[in-house]
Parts: sequence; C-alpha cells; structure tokens
Amino acid sequence: MTSDSMFQPLEEKKINRLKFDILHLERENLRTRVFTNDEMIEKIRKLIEEEVKKCY
Repeated sequence: MTSDSMFQPLEEKKINRLKFDILHLERENLRTRVFTNDEMIEKIRKLIEEEVKKCY
C-alpha cells in the first residue's frame, strides 16, 4: 500500500463548505471578540474533524 492510496480525493463542495464555516466563525469572532486565539484554533480543528467524520 503506497502513501497515495491512503488518501481519498477531496471534494470541492465539501472543501468550500468547510472554508465558508471557518470564515463565518472568524468574522463573527472579529466582531465580538468572544474567543481567544487558542479557542479559535480548537473550534476550527473541531469543524475540520466534524467534516471528516461526515465525509468518511
């Protein structure tokens, strides 16, 4: 098994949805300043993990 076979191709629609969610979260936080940088990193990480779980 090569390293290429471990990865599945990325779907543009799912990537765009993830980018939109991250940008929305960032914009809201810029306005409100509710979350610290570390909290934002965790939230973005969770968004990515959730999307991966939905997809595969």
